[in-house]
Amino acid sequence: MRKQRVSPALVAGAALALAGCGNSPITVQVLGEGVDGPVPQPNVEVRFLPFDRDSVFDLLDTQAETPRPEIPADMLETFEEIRAAQEAWREKDSEWSEGRDRLQRLSQELQGLDRRSRAYLQKYEEFGNLESQVARLEREKKELFDAFTAMQESVASRIDSFKIARDSWEEVAYEDYFDIEAEILAARKTEVFADTTNADGYVTRTLPGGDWWVSARVPTVRGELYWNVQVDPSAVDTLLLTPENGDDRLRL
Repeated sequence: MRKQRVSPALVAGAALALAGCGNSPITVQVLGEGVDGPVPQPNVEVRFLPFDRDSVFDLLDTQAETPRPEIPADMLETFEEIRAAQEAWREKDSEWSEGRDRLQRLSQELQGLDRRSRAYLQKYEEFGNLESQVARLEREKKELFDAFTAMQESVASRIDSFKIARDSWEEVAYEDYFDIEAEILAARKTEVFADTTNADGYVTRTLPGGDWWVSARVPTVRGELYWNVQVDPSAVDTLLLTPENGDDRLRL
């Protein structure tokens, strides 16, 4: 039996957007994770919605005939092991790259030295030792990469099965979302705005008065950083979307 359609009036209570007058510009900067701290994210789509989209999805979740499929606990543990294996491989790859670059520099330095000089003999000995280290690091790097890929392959079929089950559930549970969004926008006589960040991660948009929700996504090693932040453009000039106020989500 088909589930009962969710009433937009009920959604309006969960996805409250206060009506207002006047237009106000707001600047948003999207910052992702970096080695030395947050890094500006270019070419990220930022959406400005006059309602809380997450509240709509939450309400649709409660109205679904069956619970939303969740990733099994043992799969989550395996994902953490895979993430750790990937990080170990990347660290070893970085160490190997640094050693290789040092070898190249030593080779160039040797070419400019007199082979009979003491400096040449010292550099040559250093080159030989470093060459052995780089060869060892390359073997270790390959072993770590092989272990990482083997772990990925071990859960590939389960991931595919989960994706099929999740996507099938969402297709049914969320089939009314865009109709609900259209009715909310029509009732509030506005629209959803979208723009893309520039090279420094900035985007500026002038919005009608009232509360708005700023939404964006940035890929991460784990999955994605997701933001859905409420803001009043008349009270806030600049909104920073950072790893601290984002949701670090596992995505399959």
